[in-house]
Amino acid sequence: MNPRAVETLENILSGAVPYPGMWETVPVRLESYARGEILMSTMAGERHLNAFGGVHGGYAAAALDTALGLAVFTSLEEASARHTTVDLGVKIVKRIPLETALLVETSLVHLSRSVGVSQGVIRDAAGVIYAHGTTTCLIKRAD
Repeated sequence: MNPRAVETLENILSGAVPYPGMWETVPVRLESYARGEILMSTMAGERHLNAFGGVHGGYAAAALDTALGLAVFTSLEEASARHTTVDLGVKIVKRIPLETALLVETSLVHLSRSVGVSQGVIRDAAGVIYAHGTTTCLIKRAD
């Protein structure tokens, strides 16, 4: 597992460093991680509503993008390796509820020298899926 990812995620979990700003905007909280696997919690609030009273699609996209990218990042072995999202696909299959605890669960699908692919879902504790998605990340390795 990427030592830089481990250090960063452990510092976040322990409270040694604050949550990244985007994690406050979405919001997401890291629950657990392993190589190629991320579990985060999230809850949509009033500030995530669109003009028509539903949770904005960008909420699900941002929550998934965060966890999907981390699934790729934790899979990279070299601390100097970097990744960036080049494609994000999100399907919202059920209206995302307000003030309901949700989980964002992602896992690695494929990893090569230059590309990482992961998939994931946003679900509630009962297993109801509200959105699912995939990402393709470009990987830059130090050579």
